[in-house]
Order: sequence, then structure tokens, then C-alpha cells
Amino acid sequence: MAQSLESKNCECEVCKNNHEFILPRDIIEAVQNRNLVIFAGAGVSTESRSVYNYTLYEEIKDLLNLDKGANLSFSELMSQFCKQPNGRAKLLRKIKDRLDYVGSFPELERRASKFHNELSTIHQITEIITTNWDDLFERKCGAVPIVTVQDFAFWNNPGRKVLKIHGSINNYGTVIATKEDYDKCYQSLNSGIIGSSLKTMLATKCVVFIGYSFGDEDFNK
Repeated sequence: MAQSLESKNCECEVCKNNHEFILPRDIIEAVQNRNLVIFAGAGVSTESRSVYNYTLYEEIKDLLNLDKGANLSFSELMSQFCKQPNGRAKLLRKIKDRLDYVGSFPELERRASKFHNELSTIHQITEIITTNWDDLFERKCGAVPIVTVQDFAFWNNPGRKVLKIHGSINNYGTVIATKEDYDKCYQSLNSGIIGSSLKTMLATKCVVFIGYSFGDEDFNK
């Protein structure tokens, strides 16, 4: 669909990323052959600037009254927040409140799920990997969530699946947020069945990373 000159020049959070592009032939063929995997980060979901003016990282940093120059990774910041009394419960509540807030406003949810709604129309893409905690892939794309080792028994079943390597807000005990969580998660991925399957997909399939920045902690690891 052609864009108007006005929308092309608009620098708002909704329009500024609407760039024209040519889709690489390799990606088209991978979709046609059902060999494409989506690896999605927070940038395609509720942490997009078109949804919130501030990220969870910025919100937690502000709550801790840290200097703006403090250079902590995401997981280190979450660990510091959890050191306060009932810190883990407060962090999980803060995460859930952010997701619930988006879900309570149709326009915000529409913005947060823009990518998911588009993906839902491409039936050849059946495997999704994400570090996101929300359930938008489940609700908008009809994907079966694979969160624990026990869930992985369903990975080869027909239909679309989403491998949630950092847990799900629908299961508080699986949420990966702090440095301690990340360390356990990477150790598990290095030696467990989910990690082995993840490595196989990365080595044998066409994987498109979306919603990450080059400074992202997950992307770099």
C-alpha cells in the first residue's frame, strides 16, 4: 500500500518505522518451504515506544532512584530491584500491571500486537521463539505456548508453537528477569533438551530476529 508523503515524513512513534523495503528472496523461499523461524524480542510487543513512552527498564531504574548515568544491564537492574523486601513479588506485579494496562485499552493492544496480527496471516510460519513474557502470540496467532520441559513434549504436534525461553506471565514461576534467572536460564539452555532444539533450529533453519537492538542483553548472548 502506497504511503502518503505526510506519513513518510512523520517522525512519530507510530509512523517513523514505516519504511519501504524489498523482502530478500531467501526469506520468501524459507516461508514457502516452511523453514522460517521467528525469534522475537520485546520491541515487537508491549515494550515498543508506540505503546509505552518508557520501558520497564526505565521505570524500574526510576523507582530505585538511580542516577541516569548508571550503566546496569537489564538483568542486573532487576536483581537490584529484587533485593528490597518482597522485591520478587513486587517486580512480577509491576510486569503484570504493565501488560494488564495495555490489555485494558484496545488502541494500545492494537499497537502492541501489530506484528502478531500480521504474522497470524502467514500460516506457513509455525515456529516462533520469544523472550517476551506476554501471551500475544498465543492469543493473536493461535500458538501453543512451550514454556517448560514438560511442555516441550508437544513441540512436534501439528499447529503453530511459541517457545518462550524466558517464561510466561501466565506462570509466575517461569519468568526470567534477574541476573540469577538469566544465569540459570543459559545454563539450562546449554545442557537441556529445549536448548538443544533451539541450537538445532538456529543451525538448520532460516531465523529472522526481530524486536532486538544490537545492545540487547539477550541478542548479544
